[in-house]
Amino acid sequence: MRIGELAEQTGMTRDAIRFYERLGLIKPERGQEGRHGYRRYDTTAVRRLGLIKQGKTLGFSLEEIRELLDAWANHTLKPEQKRSVLADKIAVVDRKISELQTLSQELRLAMSNVRDDCHQPSEIA
Repeated sequence: MRIGELAEQTGMTRDAIRFYERLGLIKPERGQEGRHGYRRYDTTAVRRLGLIKQGKTLGFSLEEIRELLDAWANHTLKPEQKRSVLADKIAVVDRKISELQTLSQELRLAMSNVRDDCHQPSEIA
């Protein structure tokens, strides 16, 4: 299939597909159609783009996705390895949540310390 059909099947834009191709996450074949040699994609590209989309939704970076994609796509990750990868990501998310909660508390404290009777600095003319 050509890029337009792949975009339609995956719900991704052509630009996103080309971006992932430049990163080496998907690999098209060059067709022999005319002198242009259009890129052709097979069902493997559909699956890989689906996994990329899912990985991004789950908070994985493109570099993390790159490291895991082949093993995940080829079903070579054992269930315990998948659980370990997901548990590690959960730990990262939980740590970020804790940091954001701390930041929120600090902002609330700073806001409570703002007084209405504070004098504004005079403008220098």
